[in-house]
Formats: sequence, structure tokens, C-alpha cells
Amino acid sequence: MTDFINNFKAIHHFIKGIFSNSKGEYTLTFVQDPDERWYIDMPWSGNRANLEMVAGADDLLTYLDTEENHRVTIHVVPSEKRLSVENHTELRQLDKSLTGGSHYDATDFADFRMKKIWICPVTLCVLGWYPKYLYVQKVQNPD
Repeated sequence: MTDFINNFKAIHHFIKGIFSNSKGEYTLTFVQDPDERWYIDMPWSGNRANLEMVAGADDLLTYLDTEENHRVTIHVVPSEKRLSVENHTELRQLDKSLTGGSHYDATDFADFRMKKIWICPVTLCVLGWYPKYLYVQKVQNPD
């Protein structure tokens, strides 16, 4: 019964994200647990494993965590068309699937070893869609 309730809550998050998002700019924070797994830091009543960053997104966060404080905050500008967003790195969509997430070309990150990253369907809860372009900038953590 608990799995059913958690799945129902997760579906609610997806629907809420898809229908209520303004498609603006976002500031997102990710945290790395002691087991070295990265998770988006957001309210979530479902299974926490659904918030884990994998398949290159985790590697990108490790790459961005230059201070090695296990916390990365990024500014994201999603768009359906190519933009020039100052001091942001462009991620270009390679493919997408409603239930299968979306792959993005990450070659614009200098010295980043991965050529593409995958973002999971939880993106629909956060952004409300899989944009063709994501413009990403690391936000410096206040010390």
C-alpha cells in the first residue's frame, strides 16, 4: 500500500509540474550524499531514488563541484530556441521520451569528459517540460 501511495504522490508531482510551470528561469540545488550519489534538493514525498542524478548528470555535478563541498547550485534557463545567455553553458537536446527522460549534448563544458548527459522524468516536475536547450551556470555558494 505504501508503494501505491508513493507512486500516486509521484504522479501528482509530474502532473503539477507539467501544468503549472511558467517556463521561466530556475535556481536548482543538488546535494551529494556520503555514498557519493547526487540528488536534486527539492520537496518530494515519493521514493528519494527518483531524485538521483545518474547517466552523466551526476558526473556533471561532480565536475561543477570544484570546491568539493558536495553541494552545487545552478541557474537554468530552458528554451525551445537557441539563445545567447551570458555566462551560461548550452546543453542541446538529443532526444526525449515522456517516460524515458531526455539526453543532452554536454560538449560545450570545457574539459568535461562526458559528451552527453541524461536527465530523468523528474525534470517534468521541476521544469514542466523537456526543453530543446538548457542554459546552465553554476551559482557560487556563499561562504
